[in-house]
Amino acid sequence: MSVRRIVFTSSYGAVHMDPNRSPDKVLDETCWSDTEFCKKTKNWYCYAKTLAEKSAMAEAKKRGVQLLVVVPPMTLGPALSQGLHLTGKHLTQYMTVGTKRAVPNAVAGYVDVRDVAQAHGLVYKSPKASGRYLCIGYVMNRLELIDLVKERFPHYPFSKRDEHDKTPMVKPYKFSNQKIKDLGLRFTSMKETLSDMVLSLQEKGHLPIYTISKL
Repeated sequence: MSVRRIVFTSSYGAVHMDPNRSPDKVLDETCWSDTEFCKKTKNWYCYAKTLAEKSAMAEAKKRGVQLLVVVPPMTLGPALSQGLHLTGKHLTQYMTVGTKRAVPNAVAGYVDVRDVAQAHGLVYKSPKASGRYLCIGYVMNRLELIDLVKERFPHYPFSKRDEHDKTPMVKPYKFSNQKIKDLGLRFTSMKETLSDMVLSLQEKGHLPIYTISKL
Protein backbone atom coordinates (compact mmCIF):
# COMPACT_ATOMS: atom_id res chain seq x y z
CA MET A 1 0.00 0.00 0.00
CA SER A 2 1.48 3.33 -1.00
CA VAL A 3 1.73 6.35 1.32
CA ARG A 4 -0.89 8.97 0.57
CA ARG A 5 -0.64 11.41 3.48
CA ILE A 6 2.26 12.53 5.69
CA VAL A 7 2.23 14.83 8.72
CA PHE A 8 5.49 16.77 8.96
CA THR A 9 6.65 18.57 12.11
CA SER A 10 8.18 21.94 11.30
CA SER A 11 8.95 24.87 13.62
CA TYR A 12 7.86 28.46 13.94
CA GLY A 13 11.49 29.17 13.19
CA ALA A 14 10.37 28.64 9.60
CA VAL A 15 7.66 31.27 10.01
CA HIS A 16 8.49 34.32 12.11
CA MET A 17 12.02 35.38 11.14
CA ASP A 18 11.35 38.27 8.73
CA PRO A 19 12.65 41.79 9.50
CA ASN A 20 10.40 43.31 6.85
CA ARG A 21 7.17 42.08 8.37
CA SER A 22 5.08 44.84 9.98
CA PRO A 23 4.61 44.58 13.76
CA ASP A 24 0.88 44.80 13.07
CA LYS A 25 0.94 41.81 10.71
CA VAL A 26 -0.91 38.78 12.03
CA LEU A 27 1.38 35.76 11.80
CA ASP A 28 -0.41 32.91 10.04
CA GLU A 29 0.16 29.92 7.75
CA THR A 30 1.13 32.14 4.81
CA CYS A 31 4.20 33.52 6.60
CA TRP A 32 7.75 32.30 6.00
CA SER A 33 11.11 33.19 7.49
CA ASP A 34 13.42 35.16 5.22
CA THR A 35 16.28 32.76 4.44
CA GLU A 36 18.61 35.51 3.23
CA PHE A 37 18.12 37.37 6.51
CA CYS A 38 18.72 34.12 8.40
CA LYS A 39 22.01 33.60 6.56
CA LYS A 40 23.06 37.21 7.06
CA THR A 41 22.43 36.98 10.82
CA LYS A 42 23.79 33.40 11.01
CA ASN A 43 20.51 32.14 12.39
CA TRP A 44 21.12 28.63 11.13
CA TYR A 45 18.28 27.09 13.11
CA CYS A 46 15.59 29.14 11.37
CA TYR A 47 17.42 28.80 8.06
CA ALA A 48 17.51 25.01 8.36
CA LYS A 49 13.89 24.71 9.48
CA THR A 50 12.68 26.85 6.57
CA LEU A 51 14.66 24.89 3.99
CA ALA A 52 13.62 21.57 5.53
CA GLU A 53 9.93 22.38 5.31
CA LYS A 54 10.13 23.75 1.78
CA SER A 55 12.17 20.73 0.68
CA ALA A 56 9.59 18.38 2.20
CA MET A 57 6.84 20.21 0.31
CA ALA A 58 8.71 19.93 -2.98
CA GLU A 59 9.44 16.24 -2.46
CA ALA A 60 5.83 15.47 -1.51
CA LYS A 61 4.55 17.25 -4.61
CA LYS A 62 6.99 15.31 -6.79
CA ARG A 63 5.84 11.99 -5.32
CA GLY A 64 2.13 12.82 -5.33
CA VAL A 65 1.83 12.66 -1.53
CA GLN A 66 -0.35 14.99 0.53
CA LEU A 67 1.91 16.78 3.02
CA LEU A 68 0.34 18.28 6.14
CA VAL A 69 2.56 20.45 8.33
CA VAL A 70 2.24 21.17 12.06
CA VAL A 71 4.22 24.26 13.08
CA PRO A 72 4.85 24.47 16.86
CA PRO A 73 6.90 27.11 18.71
CA MET A 74 8.84 26.52 21.95
CA THR A 75 7.25 23.36 23.32
CA LEU A 76 6.78 23.09 27.10
CA GLY A 77 5.20 20.62 29.51
CA PRO A 78 6.04 17.28 31.16
CA ALA A 79 8.79 15.27 29.49
CA LEU A 80 8.98 11.56 28.69
CA SER A 81 12.79 11.44 28.63
CA GLN A 82 14.87 11.35 31.80
CA GLY A 83 17.50 13.80 30.58
CA LEU A 84 17.27 17.59 30.72
CA HIS A 85 16.13 18.64 27.25
CA LEU A 86 16.45 22.07 25.64
CA THR A 87 13.04 23.36 26.76
CA GLY A 88 13.75 22.11 30.27
CA LYS A 89 16.88 24.27 30.28
CA HIS A 90 14.77 27.14 28.95
CA LEU A 91 12.99 27.17 32.31
CA THR A 92 15.50 25.82 34.85
CA GLN A 93 18.15 28.36 33.86
CA TYR A 94 16.00 31.03 35.53
CA MET A 95 15.17 28.95 38.61
CA THR A 96 18.56 27.84 39.89
CA VAL A 97 21.40 29.85 41.38
CA GLY A 98 24.47 30.40 39.23
CA THR A 99 22.90 30.01 35.79
CA LYS A 100 21.14 32.95 34.15
CA ARG A 101 21.61 36.13 36.13
CA ALA A 102 18.82 38.01 34.37
CA VAL A 103 15.61 37.24 32.49
CA PRO A 104 15.74 38.81 29.01
CA ASN A 105 13.12 41.28 27.87
CA ALA A 106 12.15 39.16 24.87
CA VAL A 107 9.09 37.42 23.48
CA ALA A 108 8.55 33.88 22.21
CA GLY A 109 5.74 31.57 21.20
CA TYR A 110 4.81 28.66 23.48
CA VAL A 111 2.65 25.54 23.37
CA ASP A 112 2.03 22.47 25.51
CA VAL A 113 3.69 19.31 24.19
CA ARG A 114 0.43 17.41 24.66
CA ASP A 115 -1.34 19.93 22.43
CA VAL A 116 1.29 19.39 19.73
CA ALA A 117 0.73 15.63 19.90
CA GLN A 118 -3.02 16.11 19.66
CA ALA A 119 -2.60 18.51 16.72
CA HIS A 120 -0.75 15.84 14.75
CA GLY A 121 -3.59 13.40 15.28
CA LEU A 122 -6.27 15.91 14.34
CA VAL A 123 -4.48 16.93 11.16
CA TYR A 124 -3.84 13.33 10.13
CA LYS A 125 -7.42 12.15 10.73
CA SER A 126 -9.32 15.10 9.27
CA PRO A 127 -10.42 14.56 5.63
CA LYS A 128 -10.55 18.34 5.14
CA ALA A 129 -7.02 19.02 6.44
CA SER A 130 -4.60 20.74 4.06
CA GLY A 131 -1.33 22.65 4.12
CA ARG A 132 0.27 24.17 7.20
CA TYR A 133 -1.13 24.53 10.73
CA LEU A 134 0.31 26.97 13.26
CA CYS A 135 0.19 25.21 16.63
CA ILE A 136 0.98 28.26 18.76
CA GLY A 137 -0.89 28.47 22.05
CA TYR A 138 0.51 31.71 23.43
CA VAL A 139 3.05 34.43 22.67
CA MET A 140 4.41 36.16 25.73
CA ASN A 141 7.34 38.03 27.16
CA ARG A 142 9.88 35.85 28.96
CA LEU A 143 9.37 37.95 32.08
CA GLU A 144 5.64 37.17 32.02
CA LEU A 145 6.39 33.47 31.62
CA ILE A 146 8.63 33.45 34.69
CA ASP A 147 6.00 35.36 36.67
CA LEU A 148 3.51 32.57 35.96
CA VAL A 149 5.94 30.01 37.36
CA LYS A 150 6.52 32.19 40.44
CA GLU A 151 2.80 32.14 41.24
CA ARG A 152 2.86 28.38 41.81
CA PHE A 153 6.47 27.90 42.90
CA PRO A 154 7.48 31.11 44.75
CA HIS A 155 10.34 29.57 46.75
CA TYR A 156 12.80 29.17 43.90
CA PRO A 157 15.68 31.68 43.54
CA PHE A 158 14.36 33.14 40.29
CA SER A 159 16.46 35.34 38.07
CA LYS A 160 15.13 38.87 37.68
CA ARG A 161 15.11 41.42 34.92
CA ASP A 162 18.40 43.22 34.39
CA GLU A 163 18.14 46.31 36.59
CA HIS A 164 20.10 48.30 34.01
CA ASP A 165 17.64 47.47 31.23
CA LYS A 166 15.24 50.42 31.11
CA THR A 167 13.65 49.58 27.77
CA PRO A 168 9.86 49.11 27.67
CA MET A 169 8.52 45.57 27.89
CA VAL A 170 8.65 43.97 24.44
CA LYS A 171 5.08 43.25 23.38
CA PRO A 172 3.96 39.88 21.98
CA TYR A 173 3.41 39.73 18.24
CA LYS A 174 0.00 38.95 16.77
CA PHE A 175 -0.72 35.47 15.48
CA SER A 176 -3.60 33.26 14.39
CA ASN A 177 -4.10 29.65 15.46
CA GLN A 178 -7.67 29.52 14.19
CA LYS A 179 -6.94 26.94 11.50
CA ILE A 180 -5.91 24.25 14.01
CA LYS A 181 -8.74 25.28 16.35
CA ASP A 182 -11.18 24.65 13.53
CA LEU A 183 -10.08 21.00 13.62
CA GLY A 184 -11.01 20.81 17.29
CA LEU A 185 -7.82 21.65 19.19
CA ARG A 186 -8.25 23.47 22.50
CA PHE A 187 -5.01 24.77 23.95
CA THR A 188 -3.91 23.92 27.48
CA SER A 189 -3.55 26.95 29.76
CA MET A 190 0.04 28.09 30.20
CA LYS A 191 -0.38 27.91 34.00
CA GLU A 192 -1.21 24.22 33.76
CA THR A 193 1.59 23.58 31.28
CA LEU A 194 4.23 25.26 33.44
CA SER A 195 3.00 23.62 36.64
CA ASP A 196 3.13 20.15 35.09
CA MET A 197 6.54 20.93 33.60
CA VAL A 198 8.07 21.99 36.92
CA LEU A 199 6.64 18.93 38.68
CA SER A 200 8.11 16.75 35.92
CA LEU A 201 11.51 18.43 36.27
CA GLN A 202 11.37 17.89 40.03
CA GLU A 203 10.47 14.23 39.61
CA LYS A 204 13.44 13.69 37.30
CA GLY A 205 15.82 15.44 39.68
CA HIS A 206 16.48 18.54 37.56
CA LEU A 207 14.97 20.91 40.14
CA PRO A 208 14.97 20.77 43.95
CA ILE A 209 11.56 20.30 45.54
CA TYR A 210 10.18 23.26 47.50
CA THR A 211 6.78 23.84 49.04
CA ILE A 212 4.23 24.68 46.37
CA SER A 213 1.16 26.88 46.51
CA LYS A 214 -2.24 26.03 45.02
CA LEU A 215 -3.15 27.01 41.47
